[in-house]
Amino acid sequence: MAATQHRTSQHLDNARRLLDELSTDATADAQTRATEAVAHSLLVLAEQVAAARLILAADAAQDRTLER
Repeated sequence: MAATQHRTSQHLDNARRLLDELSTDATADAQTRATEAVAHSLLVLAEQVAAARLILAADAAQDRTLER
C-alpha cells in the first residue's frame, strides 16, 4: 500500500539533519548532550505520530473506497 510508506515532513527532516550535526560535535558539553537526547526522543515520537496518521488516513480512504 503506497499511502502507508514512510514519508516524513520537511520539518522533521530538517530537525533530523540538525540533530545529526549536533551529535557529531565533539566539543559539546553535558548539557548539550542531554538536550540532544531529549530532542532526539521527541523527534522519534513525532515521526511515529506522523506514520500513525498516514496509516489512519490510508485506512479511512480504503474504507471510503469499499463503501462505494
